[in-house]
Amino acid sequence: MQQDTSNKTNKAERRPRCKHCAKQFRTTSIKAIYCTRQCKQNAATAKKRVRYAEKARDSAFFQTLAFEAQRAGTLEVFTGLDAESLAELYRLYAFKLRANRFGEAKDFELSHIAPSQGENTVGLYHPRNLTVAPKDMNRCHGTRHFGHGLSIDRNKLNPRHTVERGETQKAIVQRIIKFVGPNVVAQASKLAGMQPSKRVTVLTWLRAHLDPSNTQHHTWLTSLDTMTTKALTALKAGIEGKEGCNFKFTTRAYTQFEVLYRELERHAQHRPELAQVVKVIHVAAGHFFSSWSADVICSRSIDELVGWVPADFMSPPELQALFDVLHGKDVDAIRPVLEVFAERHSGAIERIPTYQPIVFKAQRPAKVGAKVHSPVSVAADARSFADCLDGEGQDDVPMLLPVSELYQIAPLANQVEPLRWD
Repeated sequence: MQQDTSNKTNKAERRPRCKHCAKQFRTTSIKAIYCTRQCKQNAATAKKRVRYAEKARDSAFFQTLAFEAQRAGTLEVFTGLDAESLAELYRLYAFKLRANRFGEAKDFELSHIAPSQGENTVGLYHPRNLTVAPKDMNRCHGTRHFGHGLSIDRNKLNPRHTVERGETQKAIVQRIIKFVGPNVVAQASKLAGMQPSKRVTVLTWLRAHLDPSNTQHHTWLTSLDTMTTKALTALKAGIEGKEGCNFKFTTRAYTQFEVLYRELERHAQHRPELAQVVKVIHVAAGHFFSSWSADVICSRSIDELVGWVPADFMSPPELQALFDVLHGKDVDAIRPVLEVFAERHSGAIERIPTYQPIVFKAQRPAKVGAKVHSPVSVAADARSFADCLDGEGQDDVPMLLPVSELYQIAPLANQVEPLRWD
């Protein structure tokens, strides 16, 4: 007997709206919320972007950006930032923190090439318009502009992007993210690793419990983004008073030469004329090595070179020349200083020659006519040691005596028993 399948109930059809594209679609699934697999993947990607943007929003780096926007009075100082340049800007900010030993010193600042408070222009807060530089040089430099850098016309600023003095930091950060673009911020956060997901909880706790009015807490707050997860966890444990916490910053001092030279290498990537300055310094540093060729020296990083050069490798005028050329001065303007520098180090330390054994060549007899004259022998006039002993007037010549007799004339003969010989 055949079973009747016509009475089987069909699944009810639903017509929900896609959570991503908001289009209505047909489905019999009671769980489906996306119209296609592509929409599901796009929604997951969008969620990740939101998370990365939120991590960047809460970072000390974006608090610094808010301060700079307020100082310039406009959000347009961030014009031209894309994901790569924003990530590079974060790395530049992190290097400044390291150079200042995470708050232990205040020797270096982010200096503008085109000044942020120019007469008719506003210098952009962009990696190509910024350089880490010694604080005293930056303060003396003021608002001078030698050339290069990035800026916008002050008279063409959009009033819609004006940042008022009384605006809160949180509001300015939100406006910066909107101005630069949430997607750009999310990509830069991922590229630079501003806040990995494992750190979010610890970072949130630290920002809630650290007191900015406390000097030590303020130092930690400004360097949270560049600390490792392990260091953040140890810091949290230390604040909570847990035992076994040995939290401390591992820092080292950076010289003015090292910082300026690092920045010179970075800016040479988009200013090709700076490559010749880099080469002069590399060749000068090469005189402190005994076995490296010029090509090998040029391929070495500053970390490998800086440990070999002395503290006075560059004089204050030469360091000032590096600062000036980084801030847009033409290379030809500092060429006399570079020539003096190169000449001073051209023979500073001679290279150690390759080891070669010393070979003594025997003197060959000289031929005069048909006769052969042997070289003069020093041994012919030499006297033997026995002849010297038997010679007259040699009373002061030392004589070899038996041990027994030698012992009798020794100063300690009356104090110690003589040795008995069997």
